[in-house]
Amino acid sequence: MPETVQKTLFRSLPGIYRREEEDGFTYRLLGLFAGVLEDLEDKVYGLHRQVNPAEAEARLLPWLASWVALLLDETWEESKRRELIRRMVVLYTVRGTVEGIREFVEIYTGIKPEIVEESGAGWRIGVKSTIGKDAKVFGTWEENAHRFSVLVKTFDEFDLERREKIRGRVLIEKPAHTELVHVGWFASYWQIGVRSTAGVDMKVGG
Repeated sequence: MPETVQKTLFRSLPGIYRREEEDGFTYRLLGLFAGVLEDLEDKVYGLHRQVNPAEAEARLLPWLASWVALLLDETWEESKRRELIRRMVVLYTVRGTVEGIREFVEIYTGIKPEIVEESGAGWRIGVKSTIGKDAKVFGTWEENAHRFSVLVKTFDEFDLERREKIRGRVLIEKPAHTELVHVGWFASYWQIGVRSTAGVDMKVGG
């Protein structure tokens, strides 16, 4: 049987203090200190769990997040906050990229989004596109460069609060020179004004 803290303390004393053995005053006095030390010992033994995002107490998550220079949104679900802390170091390596934005949105929504860049690959009028038929000119390349939208494919419509949380996270993670135009969702079919936005996540051709 493992030795108790009280007995360990008693056995560590010089022999002159152990004359009374375990039925004396000194042994009973050590019991006061043993109770405190046992509580501390339990905390030390469990310390490795408190630095693991998957096992740490919820109240310690902001402290853990500070290790990776992350300010948590306390309104996020606890499981998403834990996942973000766990993956944050790797996410820093792709921060400010399309893939990095996808990863952040996927953690929050559970779905990897589409990032639509408005500059596109350009048209070849008369070869692949016909103005007035399957193409319209909305602005110059310079006006649309560095503009993008984030679209999540799901049948569950996002409420305004959820959409704003995604937008806020993307605004933090995007490169400073880019402009976030739209955060939305779409299903496998279109419904103008409800599930699709013409010119943002869909185009109508001939």
